[in-house]
Amino acid sequence: MAGQHEKLIFIDVETTGTLAERHGLIQLSGCVQTAGEVRDYFDYFLRPYPADIIEDEALRVTGIDRRQLLPAGDPDFLQVAGQDFAEPFDVFAAFKQMLARYVDPYDKADKFQFVGYNAHSFDMPFMRRFWEKNNDRFFGSWFWYPCLDVMLVWGQILHLERAGLPNFRLATVARHCGIDVDESRLHDSRYDIDLTRHLWLAAEEIIQHGRPRPPAAVQGTLFDF
Repeated sequence: MAGQHEKLIFIDVETTGTLAERHGLIQLSGCVQTAGEVRDYFDYFLRPYPADIIEDEALRVTGIDRRQLLPAGDPDFLQVAGQDFAEPFDVFAAFKQMLARYVDPYDKADKFQFVGYNAHSFDMPFMRRFWEKNNDRFFGSWFWYPCLDVMLVWGQILHLERAGLPNFRLATVARHCGIDVDESRLHDSRYDIDLTRHLWLAAEEIIQHGRPRPPAAVQGTLFDF
């Protein structure tokens, strides 16, 4: 399925809420894959923009303390090892610099395939808004539209088994496909992107080679070729 020169970027974001127009990024993670091999990983923690609304529920889900998002000089600032929150415009500049190692934004035929789980409804709109907040109108110079949404791909593969799944969240689908899931690491975008990529690769294998149809909703048998 993947072409020799295809450039994939797997992206997962954690945010201060669910609405791209009201909320902002606080973590941006993923990896770059070219010619079937991972070439780069990235993982940025960033403070929201001043106008971004920060929902307590979103922080509860991610495990991030509101005090971590304060400037380092603030007396209430909380430092957590491995989570250094940078200014969003600095993260934007660093991220674009990384993208430019693989894509020429001035070449209309050279772009990333944007891959994520629920990317069409969530990750891509938040990333597009991130570009807008940085006064950059050229999001489409880097990424093809539409994105490759791993959730929708698996929705097609599992449509006859959907009634047997309690929901269609990333962890639920991964478990159904026989992938071990560490509950304690969910909603850290570094971990979520690994699950997403494993599901994407498994879907590619099925699309290329097919699979025997298992009994409906029998967990862990999906990849018994």
